[in-house]
Amino acid sequence: MKKMKKYLLISFFSIIFVMIGCKEDEKGPLMKDNTSPKQISNVEVENLAGGAKITYSLPADKDLLYVLATYSTKEGLVKQAKSSVFKSYVILEGFSEAKEYTVSLKTVNRSENYSPEVSVKINPLEAPLHEVLRTIKVEGTWGGAHVSMYNEQKLEYILYTLLKDSITGKWSEYDRLYTSSKNREFYTRGLAPVPTDFAFYLTDKWLNSSDTLFTNITPLYEVEFDKSLWKDLNLPDDSNQADYNYGTLNALWTPGPATIFFQDGGVPSMKMPNWVSIDFGKEYVFGRFKLNNYAGHPSWMYGSISPRKFEIWATNTPSTNWAGWTFMGSYESIKPSGLPVGELSEDDIAMSKEGHNFDLPLLDQGFRYFRFKATETWGNTHFFGALEFTMYGQPVE
Repeated sequence: MKKMKKYLLISFFSIIFVMIGCKEDEKGPLMKDNTSPKQISNVEVENLAGGAKITYSLPADKDLLYVLATYSTKEGLVKQAKSSVFKSYVILEGFSEAKEYTVSLKTVNRSENYSPEVSVKINPLEAPLHEVLRTIKVEGTWGGAHVSMYNEQKLEYILYTLLKDSITGKWSEYDRLYTSSKNREFYTRGLAPVPTDFAFYLTDKWLNSSDTLFTNITPLYEVEFDKSLWKDLNLPDDSNQADYNYGTLNALWTPGPATIFFQDGGVPSMKMPNWVSIDFGKEYVFGRFKLNNYAGHPSWMYGSISPRKFEIWATNTPSTNWAGWTFMGSYESIKPSGLPVGELSEDDIAMSKEGHNFDLPLLDQGFRYFRFKATETWGNTHFFGALEFTMYGQPVE
C-alpha cells in the first residue's frame, strides 16, 4: 500500500512538472526597471585600415550588459556593433573609404534601458582591398591571362574577371576566384589568341568593391597535346617502376580519378632525384605543363609523395645522356596558404584539386620527348606519385 502511495505521489508531481514545462517560455530580464545606465567616459579612437577601435571607461554599474555602437554608411545604411561589459572597447569594421563617420555610443543594461548617447568622430583609413588591387599584375599567357596578387593581411576576397564583348561592347563575368592567401597566382584560360579587353576587381566580406583594373591582352595560341599518342619511353635509367597496387606510368595520361602513378619505393636503386620519360607521339612547341597530384585524401594534398620541386627536359633524340636533352626549367608547386605540411586552407584544397600550371620558356623549336625529373616531394620521400600530367602548346606541322 505504501509503495502504491509512493508511485501515486511520483505520478502526481510528474504531471505538475509537465504542466509547468508546457507553459510558454518568457524571455527577457527577470526584473525590469526604467532606470537608464550611466554613459561611458574617457573615449579614445584608434583609426584602422577599413575600421576603427574605440576604447572607453565603463560606468560602475553591476546591471550593465553591453555597449552599443551605431553609425551610418555612405549609402545611408544604419549599422550597429555590440561589445560586452567584459571589454573596454568596440571594433568597427567594413568601411571602404577614408572619410569621417559619426558613431553613437550607448550603454545598455539588463532591463534594456539605454544611456544617453556619447557621440564620437572616426576616420577609418582606406580599406585593405584597395591596396591589394594595386598589387595585381596581369600578363598574357598560353590560352589566357596570368594574374598575380599580394594580400599581406591574408584577408578574404573574391577576385572577379570580366571580358568585354568585341561586338556589343558589353562586359560580362568570365571567372571568379575566392582567396585568403598572402601570395596568389591565378590563370584565366580557354581564350582565343586575339586582343581581348580584361577587367579585374575585388570584393571583401562586407561587400565593399575596389576600383576596376582594365587591360588589353592577346593570349597565346595553344592546344592540349593529344594523349592518345603518348607512351612510356622507358629509357634504361628511368624510374618508372610502379607499385603493384597502382597504375603504371601511363596512368599519368589515362582519364579517371583512380588512375594514379605511384613509384615502387621498395626498388633498391630508387632515390631522389629520379625521373620518367614520355614520348608525346609528335613534335610540339612546349607551352605549359599541368600537374595534378592525387587530391582524394587530405594527406596527399601538399604532402606524402606528391612532387614539390621538379625539372622539365625535352629532346628529339632520346638517350640516357643528359647532354642530349634541353633544360626547360626548374619548377615548384606553391601552396597558396603557406601553411606547414599537414595543414590545409580552402585555397589549398581548391588549388590541389584544380592542379598547378607551369609556363615553359618560349622557344621556336618543337620537341617530341619529355622528361620529368622529381627533385623533392612534399613528404621528403625518395619516390613520387601523381594523378595526371597534361601538356599544352602548339603542334609542329
